[in-house]
Amino acid sequence: MKRNDKDITEEMKHQFKIIVVFVYIVLCNPFAYSAEENDLSEAINSLFDNRDGRPGCAVGVINNGKYIHKRGYGLANLENNISIDENSIFRIGSISKQFTAMTIAILEEKGLLTFEDEMQKHIPDLIDYGEKVTINQMVHHFSGLGDYEYMDYPGRFRNAVDEEFRWGNEDYLTNDEFHALIKTLPLIRKPERKFWYSNTGYALLALVAQNLSGLSLRELAEREIFNPLEMNDTFFNDDVNLIVKNRADAYSPIKGKSGQYKINMTNLSWVGDGGVHTSLNDFIKWDQNFYDNKLGGADVSLIKTMEKTYAETKVKKRNQKMSREQRNQQTYAFAQNLAYYNGYKRWSHSGSWVGYLAYYTRFPELSFSTAVFCNTNEINATKIANDIVDLFFKMKQKSSD
Repeated sequence: MKRNDKDITEEMKHQFKIIVVFVYIVLCNPFAYSAEENDLSEAINSLFDNRDGRPGCAVGVINNGKYIHKRGYGLANLENNISIDENSIFRIGSISKQFTAMTIAILEEKGLLTFEDEMQKHIPDLIDYGEKVTINQMVHHFSGLGDYEYMDYPGRFRNAVDEEFRWGNEDYLTNDEFHALIKTLPLIRKPERKFWYSNTGYALLALVAQNLSGLSLRELAEREIFNPLEMNDTFFNDDVNLIVKNRADAYSPIKGKSGQYKINMTNLSWVGDGGVHTSLNDFIKWDQNFYDNKLGGADVSLIKTMEKTYAETKVKKRNQKMSREQRNQQTYAFAQNLAYYNGYKRWSHSGSWVGYLAYYTRFPELSFSTAVFCNTNEINATKIANDIVDLFFKMKQKSSD
């Protein structure tokens, strides 16, 4: 049958529409049909062995405000054969400290505290340290306070049979019992003498926030951080017995039994030093807030505060330079480690608790970040994240050649 001119015209219009849609997709999404992106994803996939029937990780790579790779590897729940995906909820360990630090920064912005306030001002029943110990020192781990988890206080934490407390899930303390104990812990050295990572300090910072706001840290962070950023599935879990929808349970491998696991979740509920639960789909909103702040007064000054290392908080003159030792050692800001990679500024923090491991790193000059959340401690989340960083820079180099 011979086609008339009208049929040909309609076909041409249809083909033109397809071309327009295709061009629009490509222009609006620079990574659509990107060979580099596909190569990166395939390379990331190769970092994982076969996770069939095993726990694993959720991996996200963010570039220019969007995920260019977002995938789950392995199972969120072994008993029910539920796969990990971008909505799986992970406990992220000490990455949680960024959210605790942000609540403190917001309270400072509101004028409810100053960073040079003594801790005892906001925790009246805190032990007398015999030294001036400030909020700023606690935030940056220069307070001289020890860490409860790593035997800085032998004999101070005892279990029901009067043996050393086993952290994680073998022994138990209520939140109130734990808080009462850490308020009695003395310094192990004078303030400002040495950087000493202290989970104890961040648990106390949670009490500062609680006492000033009249809210639990869970409630305060929900009001000041998670709701404004629409992180609807993210929270400080201060009661581990509550139901968590879409949670990825944590597992540890059973020694001597290849491919077999045991559940490794905590029965301890205090927060501040840890406790945040989140997903890849929520976490990108936190990452992007470092570029366009929506928290507190929605001013960039809040982000600048979050990126101040301890040495920078002590600088009195704008043009004062840090010594080499300070640049190398005093690089911890508000729960973010500062380093440089290939000449680019890099912020990062790791997290680990029971069977969970996590790592988050951000390159602000490149608008590039990666987040790795794992529900088994047989996978090194930090190594995976660092390998992804290497792969990204290789992709970047290849595309510029």
